[in-house]
Amino acid sequence: MTVIDIRNIFTDRNIDLIDVNSSHLYYTEEKNEDGHNDLFILEYNRSTRKERLVTNYSLEDPTFVNHIFAFEKNILLILENGSNSMWLIEIDKKSGGELNRRKIVCTGTFRECMAIDSQHILIYMAPDQANAEVFKKYKEVTGCDCLCYLYNVKTNQKYFVKVPLIARLGCDNIKVMNIKGEKYLILLDPFAEESIKENYYREQRWINADIRDNIWMCRAEEFEAEIESGLESITKKCIASADIKALVRYMGTDGCKVFFRAKEFRSGMEKICCFDISANTLTVEANLEAPGADTIYIVEEKPFKTFIVSSGKERTSVNGAVNSQAELTYSNELGNFITCIESRYVVTNRTVFSEESQKNHTYYYIYDPIMDKYESYECNCHICGNTLVLY
Repeated sequence: MTVIDIRNIFTDRNIDLIDVNSSHLYYTEEKNEDGHNDLFILEYNRSTRKERLVTNYSLEDPTFVNHIFAFEKNILLILENGSNSMWLIEIDKKSGGELNRRKIVCTGTFRECMAIDSQHILIYMAPDQANAEVFKKYKEVTGCDCLCYLYNVKTNQKYFVKVPLIARLGCDNIKVMNIKGEKYLILLDPFAEESIKENYYREQRWINADIRDNIWMCRAEEFEAEIESGLESITKKCIASADIKALVRYMGTDGCKVFFRAKEFRSGMEKICCFDISANTLTVEANLEAPGADTIYIVEEKPFKTFIVSSGKERTSVNGAVNSQAELTYSNELGNFITCIESRYVVTNRTVFSEESQKNHTYYYIYDPIMDKYESYECNCHICGNTLVLY
């Protein structure tokens, strides 16, 4: 396990991590001085342990919200204030210089965005008063509340996404995977919340519709080309599906593998399954039993891990279920379990209310059961694989 501490010992830092890789960390820091909002993009060299300013911006409009996406050579910064327009700034990671600065105008009001890769951004727009009738007719035809655009950074072109599935899913249901240098999109297409779907199962004798959960997969490069060509459907493959009698729910990814939970309503049986994209195989990784009153399953999305956590009167036990061999216990005084790194180091947190400051203070703990020692930190914590960042 590697612990990286980028806290300022003199003052608190308002930091958001945007990229953690094997050699560097990239993060933003916002400061408000004399009524001016300043955004700093910083780099931390893991080898030299030195911080470097990549670039900084003065945000004259206090309503601007930033969305930042980091890639191997560039950083994409989007500034928006919920209107029909936004600013895109492409920044060279090494020099900090601007490669592009453009204003993008779409129909509706900004809702959300995500970068598929360093040159393509999905933008979702919600209804506004000026275009209410357009959105109404669009929903009647597609069933979608939002309009979706694919923006090409290199060509400065935006393309209306005519595929209802993509417009309906939104950013939270689109996951990007990088497998041997090629990007894939995992499209999560659940019918409804778990309780709603189970209710449909109980009433299925009255229902004729195809009530189904699907998880789709497609190649990002192929997806982008099809959207830019104006196609109304995309080339995709279903890697998991469940009709009205069951459900499937995405859990996480690890390398070339996609993990999901499958549940059969009649028996109540639940399993963690895995689809290996490279091998094109589907396997069952673990059977899940209904946890007891003091037992829960903790899931780490990326890289995927599952832990069975049981709380006793004085100690909590942790056992790895998938992608972890952890078998350990820790004192309940260390608080709530977050994860276990290298099947050894336990990360927990605890929030304490201070009468003196009249504020809640969150403490993170790193516990080593072999040495039976722990360290505590009052800060934020980010975990990426075997790297733990304190900030």
